[in-house]
Amino acid sequence: MIRNTLAMAWKEIQLLVRDRGLLAVLFLLPLLFTSLYGGMNIRAVGGGDAIISLDVCLVNQDEGTFGEEIAKALNSIAELNVETFDVVADAEQRVAKGEATAAIVIPAGFTANMDAYTPTTIEVMVDPAQPESASIVTEIMNKVIGEVTIWGEVQYGIRTVLDESGLLAGASVEEQRAIGAQTLGAIMTTLSEMRRTPAIVVASEDLEGATVTIAGALQAFFAFLFPAITVMFIFFIVGAAADSLLTERETGTLRRLLAAPIPRGAIIAGKMLAYVLLVCLQVVVLFGVGNIVFDLPLGASPVGLVLLTLTVALVANAMGMLVATLAKTPNQAANVGLVLGFVLAGIGGCMHQGSAPITRSKGFMATLSKLTPHAHAVEGYYRLMAENGTFINVLPQMGILLAFGVVFFLIAVWRFKFE
Repeated sequence: MIRNTLAMAWKEIQLLVRDRGLLAVLFLLPLLFTSLYGGMNIRAVGGGDAIISLDVCLVNQDEGTFGEEIAKALNSIAELNVETFDVVADAEQRVAKGEATAAIVIPAGFTANMDAYTPTTIEVMVDPAQPESASIVTEIMNKVIGEVTIWGEVQYGIRTVLDESGLLAGASVEEQRAIGAQTLGAIMTTLSEMRRTPAIVVASEDLEGATVTIAGALQAFFAFLFPAITVMFIFFIVGAAADSLLTERETGTLRRLLAAPIPRGAIIAGKMLAYVLLVCLQVVVLFGVGNIVFDLPLGASPVGLVLLTLTVALVANAMGMLVATLAKTPNQAANVGLVLGFVLAGIGGCMHQGSAPITRSKGFMATLSKLTPHAHAVEGYYRLMAENGTFINVLPQMGILLAFGVVFFLIAVWRFKFE
């Protein structure tokens, strides 16, 4: 049985190698997709480290210290390409044309409001067509403003204490400012030192005591992008597998194989083994390129990655057999497989415009996506690669995928006619 299965698999592999069009779709297209989409979000720097590069417009209408410090902070952030404008309308126009991710407007009187401890607002106008980039800019601004807010609060507190205590009643305005600035500098220096050497450090470890690290924002984005595109193209073998099976039946090859002393199980198992190996090679190539070129995290559980990949491959094969039972001709099977590939990829979140699986969002589409194997496959890869999950963490996804595979396989066996 094993020898016959391997012989059938080798025969199928030889046929697959000759189909260069299919190999291009399964390997070159996903590499092109991920490279183009990934290249829009990163740029190579210095030693090859990849960082986010976002175009941002800055309009600083404030003439005081706080506005100047915010502008300096934004220009010092490597992830931002800051272009300064004098007129708000010019900055808005760049965002409206899609030439910039966001426009940041520091209002006039910002420093005066901070000195008086009066609430003020910095506007961040974002491009709705770039939700991921807009959220990154917003998060960066929140951190920058947080630092400035602490500075303003401390300065206001120092001034209030000195005024109410009467310690500087006889001092000149210049002396009062100098003492206030000196006190502010001492406090901020102390706070900075406390941040560098905190009294309490939180360490994340697994059950075996090993340090657990969580992927950064950019790595987490690629840990979603590469598996999503890979899963989409894995299921493109559905049409190819169905086409191959129906072609053999139509040309009479399958009839001759059945007449030979080869069990039917070995024929089907050999075909499935060939496509499983193809899927495994597909994952190795795509994830390997992603790891080398884009620093794609591969997680801390190689066993989990291997078992999840095998599970996804089996589900795709079972779906291919199911399509073969529903289609009447090889061409029809190929077309149905192609349509299913795109439709299920869209519903399952493989084309989701976000940085995390669609199953983690809310709404109708998030619920609908869970009815596809694609969504659970992407979720499983994300847990392993972005969150350094273990084999145990993806058991729910693997269980659901196996359920899909069993249902597809049983229906296919029930309906398929060998002759």
